[in-house]
Amino acid sequence: MIKHKRALILLLLSGLFYVFIYFLISYMALSSFASLSVTLEFDHEDRLMAFYRIGPRAVFSSKRMAASDMVPAGKVTRTDLKLRDHIARQLRLDPGDTPGQVKIYKLELDSSFGPPIILDAADIHNRFTPNSAIGTYTLNDDHVLLDITGKDPQLILKDELIVKNRFITIILPLAFTLAFYLVISFFGRSSFPAFYDLSHHISSANINYASLDGIRGIAVLLVLLDHSMGFFTGAGTAGVWIFFVLSGFLLAIPFVKKPELAASREYMSEYLLRRLKRIIPMYYFFIILTFFMYGKFTDDAFRHLLFLQGNGHLWTIPQEMLFYLFLPIIMIANYLLFKGRAIWIVAALAMLMLLSNLYIDKSIISLHSLNTSRPAFIGIFICGILFSYLYHGILMGSNNRILRSDRFKTIVSITGIILLFGFILLPTDALFSPKTYLALRYPGWFGIASGILIVLVLIAPGTLYDKLLSWLPLRAIGLVGFSFYLIHPIVITLVKGVQDYYFGYRMGAVPQLLVVLLITYFMSAFTFSYIERPFLKRAKK
Repeated sequence: MIKHKRALILLLLSGLFYVFIYFLISYMALSSFASLSVTLEFDHEDRLMAFYRIGPRAVFSSKRMAASDMVPAGKVTRTDLKLRDHIARQLRLDPGDTPGQVKIYKLELDSSFGPPIILDAADIHNRFTPNSAIGTYTLNDDHVLLDITGKDPQLILKDELIVKNRFITIILPLAFTLAFYLVISFFGRSSFPAFYDLSHHISSANINYASLDGIRGIAVLLVLLDHSMGFFTGAGTAGVWIFFVLSGFLLAIPFVKKPELAASREYMSEYLLRRLKRIIPMYYFFIILTFFMYGKFTDDAFRHLLFLQGNGHLWTIPQEMLFYLFLPIIMIANYLLFKGRAIWIVAALAMLMLLSNLYIDKSIISLHSLNTSRPAFIGIFICGILFSYLYHGILMGSNNRILRSDRFKTIVSITGIILLFGFILLPTDALFSPKTYLALRYPGWFGIASGILIVLVLIAPGTLYDKLLSWLPLRAIGLVGFSFYLIHPIVITLVKGVQDYYFGYRMGAVPQLLVVLLITYFMSAFTFSYIERPFLKRAKK
């Protein structure tokens, strides 16, 4: 039964892929043309312009236009316009700028992917529609006569231009689909790391990684929503605070379980090496790729490689690296001063978090971004450490019946869901005046809320809140969250650029968000599997 289901899914995916490739080839190859030739005669000196577009919803614009040289009056002339293999599925001819008569005898489109499309006078008359600037539009033997009476005369093609090529329309899509089928058959769930880890993410600390991956997925989506939809401006900062708190929470677990690790030089060396392997491979890949892509491998690039600068969304990376250096100092102090006693450590961390949030500003530690600087948000990371000690050091060891009661778990679940929606709405302009940006204005409070968000799901397993955060799509995004965070701005720019260049208009905010989400996820799943994970796997050995 499972094998039949898998085969059916593979066939369905292959069918969808065939349709996608067929239409992609149809547009990219069969509707691209090297040149346009028009044989015509003006009764006055003028020129011909041709506008082309990819589809009916796209707009004709000067970006996709070709113009002839001036055509002499009273002479049948063949004008050649270079289309440079651009996609011209739909065509508009502008026969001159001046009132008068124009005779069009023949139109020919040359393609590199098939035979030329040749339209005689009858074809031109039947397949083009004149606008109101053309008074009469008649077929006379071997030519179409246009009597231009107004400004901006236009002939617009009624149907679409597609050359015929059986190899490209039939054999090539089938060949690509067969290759796709073989690839996805080989890379099943068990062999593709980004899918395999969804069901094999084992925690040595015995905590619910499924829901924590879901929380990381929420954080990623908040950043994506911020950068994609104006309504959610400000939500990305809340997502970053979740990232920071979750990082501190997870990294503190070994020290909570075994406080003596803070005094182990060997463990601390391994810790720093693991952190470098976690960040550097994917981060360096992204930096080198983007700076080379834009041809700006300058001083900025080297400062990014040394974690001295973080432009745009990369401002968070120097923050992470700084925290990785601070963590051993905090843990050594906890061990030497409090000998692993969780209650005292929680109190000390609360005081340290408060002091950090109040007094660490740009005058003390400044991290450079593009034309600006930011303070070190050490207090947010310390908040994650605090909640790790609170949960693993105090709550997990408690025998309080209230914590294990179904009623308490229901209350926790409802509280978690309300807090989750608060994270989505509070940082945006939805509830407050524009540009309030609460998450940026009150990072300390959002850090505490992030810690509560994490602890609530851990003390209420099996509840609706836990199931919501353990939802497979959220976990899938969270698992590849670092790659997703790095890559998503490039995908947003790419999707917008493709729409502007080929269509001249953009999709609605929601469809565009879904397209960006899907493309970014699959790209992130690939980079996670073959750039991040190999180093992470070695780091665990």
